[in-house]
Amino acid sequence: MVKGVFGVRRSAFVAGLLALISTGGGPTEAQQAVLGALGRHLWGMTDDEVARTRPMTAAELSEQLVEGHDRRRFVQLAIVLAACCHPVSEAQSEAVAQYSDALGIGGPELTVLAELQTEQAEEVTADFVRFYDDYIPQLSEPSVRRGDGGAQAEAEALVARVDELAECPEGSLGHAFLEFYRRNRLRLPTVQSPQPAYYVSHDMGHVIAGYEPTGPGEIAFGAFKVAVRDDDANWMAFMANVLIHEVGLMKHGTSSQFVPYGGEIYPGHGSQGALRLPGAADLLAEAFVRGGACTSDVTQIDHLALVHLPLDEVRRRFNVTPLATPAS
Repeated sequence: MVKGVFGVRRSAFVAGLLALISTGGGPTEAQQAVLGALGRHLWGMTDDEVARTRPMTAAELSEQLVEGHDRRRFVQLAIVLAACCHPVSEAQSEAVAQYSDALGIGGPELTVLAELQTEQAEEVTADFVRFYDDYIPQLSEPSVRRGDGGAQAEAEALVARVDELAECPEGSLGHAFLEFYRRNRLRLPTVQSPQPAYYVSHDMGHVIAGYEPTGPGEIAFGAFKVAVRDDDANWMAFMANVLIHEVGLMKHGTSSQFVPYGGEIYPGHGSQGALRLPGAADLLAEAFVRGGACTSDVTQIDHLALVHLPLDEVRRRFNVTPLATPAS
């Protein structure tokens, strides 16, 4: 039996999550896929064992989950699963709130989830950005995060150092970073880009962890980071990935980091998010395992001091294990 990364009996997590997604006409196909993948990767459960688990009420769950980090992780998973219903179900949103109250867990992410029922994309995005902006400094490239020269000077220094990555040898972290941008047809951060220090940090983490900037890859990378270091900054970054690629609340902008969207993520395929795509649920669940094995938050190391090292060496240094699930 796999003990799992949460340090509690597997049945409690599965039973509570199953109860949540079974409300309001659920579970959806994506919710079943995600919960099944979590069961396989984290708790060594077969899909049949997950399906046979007796749902657990909020009061029962509060007796089983006594550690604060386990309660927090349950609420995080509950929010991710609730996001896999399109549109987000009012009944499931209320159930998440009920379980969160019973576990004594609160936060702005619950406010955002509730607002999806009553507010337009513009209002919900504005509220999320207001919460999220507090964490941008913690999510930005550490090597230029000194605060002594002003934001403009720091951005200029960062962009100049990114330009120097062209000198990095093939196979190095710096070379892999440039290749990541080239093959995904992304523009390298400039002084005019919104939050360039954030994106250098974020995308260096993508390269080291091995996730592509697709919908499934972004959500999986968010889970990876939370499993490495479960603080409010990483959790809000994970939430941003879910709100963009599963809910369709907002998109990345050119003059600001996020702009409201509130539309279909994959037009022509009905109302579905990234986690319904083939392999996405397993990629997400595996990310929790890989992140739990990693020895340091790979978005918050001094990347620019390591750019000439072979990427494989950087991965070994921080125990970044190979992907078992093909990147989506």
